[in-house]
Amino acid sequence: MANRHRVYLVPGFFGFTQMGDKETERIAYFQNVPRLLEQRFKERGIDAQVHAVASAPTSGLEVRALDVFREMARTANEDDAQLHLVGHSTGGLDARSVVSPRLAQEAPAFVKRVRSVVSIATPHHGTPLASYFHQGSVGKTLLRYLWLFTFLTLHRKAMPLRTAALQACYWLVLRSEQAKLPPNLFNQIVRLTVDLSENEREDLIRFFSQVGENQALIQDLAPSSMRAFNANTEDREGVRYGCVVTGAPPPTLTLRLLLSQDALLHGIFAALYEKSAPLSRELQVPERTAAQTQALQDVLGRSFEARSDGIVPSRSQVWGQVLHVAKADHMDVMGHFDQPPDYISWLKSGSDFQAPQFQAMWERVIDFTVGGAATVHPGNRAD
Repeated sequence: MANRHRVYLVPGFFGFTQMGDKETERIAYFQNVPRLLEQRFKERGIDAQVHAVASAPTSGLEVRALDVFREMARTANEDDAQLHLVGHSTGGLDARSVVSPRLAQEAPAFVKRVRSVVSIATPHHGTPLASYFHQGSVGKTLLRYLWLFTFLTLHRKAMPLRTAALQACYWLVLRSEQAKLPPNLFNQIVRLTVDLSENEREDLIRFFSQVGENQALIQDLAPSSMRAFNANTEDREGVRYGCVVTGAPPPTLTLRLLLSQDALLHGIFAALYEKSAPLSRELQVPERTAAQTQALQDVLGRSFEARSDGIVPSRSQVWGQVLHVAKADHMDVMGHFDQPPDYISWLKSGSDFQAPQFQAMWERVIDFTVGGAATVHPGNRAD
């Protein structure tokens, strides 16, 4: 089965693949990505299967890599298919860890069948945003409050005030849809939580309990921590490494935006963009090749080093061959962009990333992985 492939999609921070049993109310990390890939594989006549693998939500990189091992083991040994890892954000670091010789003693035999690793919007050299959230335990405090809020919202014990509040939110969602207002992440969350099955309730409580217990990932993504990670996580010989780099336009608050329903969400994105600090001295990026630099300049302009996708500085995302550079925010490339009803944006960045750009980006990922004919590139170098 030399021409058979398995593509594993590895999620980033929070590590979930989907939440919710009902398809119409489900929150999926890889929004429409598996469907697009399977459609393109069929059109190209490629025998390939897509698997989304979950990992520990906010645990450290070492724990997450072992989780990915276990998830892959469920299907990887069903045949001798060639394996490919595609990781978004922190998932790109998990993918590199899985195939790294550093974990060779623990790695199952199927790791030797991994042919490519693609990282998308991945903080290979860290992000100052993680440093900001780690300082003074800002991030840990926020995550624990999120856990507490979720526990109070989802706990089995009946709470009339909680139920009334959720029902009121659900009523607002229905009214906004009747008024034909664009759908958003808030709508998705309310729809998911207002009428949970027992299975959904238990899954969500288990998920956010993990978040409340362990937030080591925040520190692991700081630039200083990533320098140690890179020094100890070598690329595996014979594996092709490629990356997709994202960068959103610097946020600007226009009068039109200030008067829109997205003003608050765009303000949050602007704050995240600032704290991601693309030009921070804390961020130490190794010298790029001419090809890598040219690829970033061609799309993001000569000032690309000042660009961020709102979470990760663009220049921190380079590892291996630059497959594609997208004018997009951190979640656009996962299918979360403003083009309802099939796509719902999680970040209001004003990037204007739409379905054609989404499809073009994933075509390049297919070309590099199962589509064939690329040469082996050492990590952090381009062709």
